[in-house]
Amino acid sequence: MLCPACSALLPFDPSCSLFASLGLPESYALDAADLRERALDLQRHLHPDRFARASASLQRRSLEWSTRINEAAAVLGDPLRRADYLFARRFGHSALGEAQGSIRDPELLMRQMEYREQLESIAKARDQAALDDLRRQIGQDEQSLQQRVAAAFAREDSDGEALAAALQEWQYLRKLRAELERREESWDFA
Repeated sequence: MLCPACSALLPFDPSCSLFASLGLPESYALDAADLRERALDLQRHLHPDRFARASASLQRRSLEWSTRINEAAAVLGDPLRRADYLFARRFGHSALGEAQGSIRDPELLMRQMEYREQLESIAKARDQAALDDLRRQIGQDEQSLQQRVAAAFAREDSDGEALAAALQEWQYLRKLRAELERREESWDFA
């Protein structure tokens, strides 16, 4: 995006990957602090305000690159979204998109139902200790899935179906955690 020789703003390249936009290797394993630092540094150089007096063409380039940097920071900074982005680059489609349909693993479906029932029961009882335990369990499950996903991406021959199932389960847990937080916020302890 910036010419290495003269630092001029290059034309926007929509085919540039989110990783390349930040000058990062295309890998699931990333240093979050490095990612943030790179994004902030690029934003300082590319921010549209710096090009307010430039030609319309340069202003457009600045806006396009700045938007891409923001997108890259948001997607790559979120481990689940980064995993789905990498999945799409490796397998040609999102593992989490609507077109992927429902989860077919009966064991996972049963766990989902159990978690939902547990959350319902906890919410009705407004049992803070049980809610904290469930939050901890969900966090442990998410951490375990993240480790499985990282290991799968580290292997070049990872099974797309198994990886997609892990990402779908992780997305489910994330939604469950958000639902847990939403319910907890709605409790009136007065």
